Amino acid sequence: MASRAQKIDVQTFRSEDLKALLQASGAPCVSIYVPTSRRFPEKRQDPVRYRKLVDQAAALLKNAPEAEAMVATLRALEQEPHWERSLDGFAVFLSPSLAVAYRVPASVPEMAVVADSFHVKPLLRLKYEAARYFVLAVSQKSARLFEGGPLGASAVDVPGLPQSVNDALGDVVNERRSKTVHAGGVAHHGYGPGKEETKEDLLGYFRVIDKALREYLHGETASLLLASVRYYQPIYREANTYPHLADAMLEGSYEHASGDKIHTDAWPMVSAATAHRFQPWVERYKTSAPSGLATDRIESVAEAVIQGRVSCVLAAEGETVWGILDRSTGSVERRERQLDAEDDDLLDDLCEEALKRGGEAFVVPRASMPTASPIAAVFRF
Repeated sequence: MASRAQKIDVQTFRSEDLKALLQASGAPCVSIYVPTSRRFPEKRQDPVRYRKLVDQAAALLKNAPEAEAMVATLRALEQEPHWERSLDGFAVFLSPSLAVAYRVPASVPEMAVVADSFHVKPLLRLKYEAARYFVLAVSQKSARLFEGGPLGASAVDVPGLPQSVNDALGDVVNERRSKTVHAGGVAHHGYGPGKEETKEDLLGYFRVIDKALREYLHGETASLLLASVRYYQPIYREANTYPHLADAMLEGSYEHASGDKIHTDAWPMVSAATAHRFQPWVERYKTSAPSGLATDRIESVAEAVIQGRVSCVLAAEGETVWGILDRSTGSVERRERQLDAEDDDLLDDLCEEALKRGGEAFVVPRASMPTASPIAAVFRF
C-alpha cells in the first residue's frame, strides 16, 4: 500500500459486491460498520460514530507496517459529503488489495474488525433476504428510482433516467401531436383507456426508462416494484426487461411521494414475498442431524467447510465467536474476545468459506435457529 492516504469512493452496496469482498487477499483486512440515519438531525452523529470505530481499528492495526497509511485512508472518509446521503448503514473495507465503502440499505451492527479477511456476515442478509428493494415511481411528468431496506427508502440518481414523456421522446411526441392538430383531430394530453396514441407515447417513454434501469441495475437481484396509476402498469410491464420486476405493484399517484411514503407502502409487499428463505435449511437441519448429515459443533463445521462438504451454514444473528480459523486444515482456536488482528469472528469466517466453495450461508434470527449453538451446518455428504 502507498504510504499516503488513498481515496475511497462511496457507493451503494449491491449483492454482486460480496464476491469481491470474499476474493480479497492480503492482510490486514479492516472492516468497519456504522449504523446511520436517513434523517436530520440524527444523521449528524454518523461521522462521530465512525470516528470512534476508526480509533478502534487503529488500535488493532498498531503492529502492522501499513498502519499509518491505512488509518489515514479511513480518517479521510470522516469529512466526505457522503454522510449527507446516508441510508441505514455504512460499511468500509480496506486491505492492501482493496479499498471500498458502501452505503447499506439495511441496519448493521456498530463494529470494527481487523483480521486476515473481511467481515461480511452483516451483509449476507442483503444477498438472500428482502433487505433491499427498488421502487420506480413514474408519472407523465416524473420518473424516480428509490432504493430501500427494512428501515426506509431514499431516491437514487440513475444516469440517463428521463424525467417526463417529453424528456424521453422530445420532438417525436411534439411532431405527432402537431400532425394530429393539423389534421383536425384532438391531441390527447391525459392518459386513459382508449387513447392509443398516448399509449404509444407511454410505451416509448417506458422503454427509455427501462434502458436506463437496465444499465443501472445490471447484475442486481433485488425486487423492483412499480408505483404508478393502474393504466400505466401493463404498459410498463410490456416495456420492462429487468428480470426481477415484482408482480405486486403500488397503485396510485406517487409523483410527489417521499421516501417514507414509498417505504410504508412497499415494505409489507417486499418482506412478505421473500421472507424466511432460510427456513427450508432449518427444516433440513432438523431432519439431517440425527443421521450425522448436520452438526452444530463449530469445530466439526469448520473441518467440513474446509473439506467442501457443507451445503449450507446457518449463523445466529447478533452473535460472535472470536478465534482463529486455519483455512488449510479447518482447525479452530477460540478466544474470549478479539485480542489482535489475528483474531476474527469464526461465524463470519465459516460463512465466507462456505460461500467460496459453492455452498450457502444465512444469518438467522436467534429465535429461528434450529439449535442453541450460534452455528449450524447441513452437509452435502
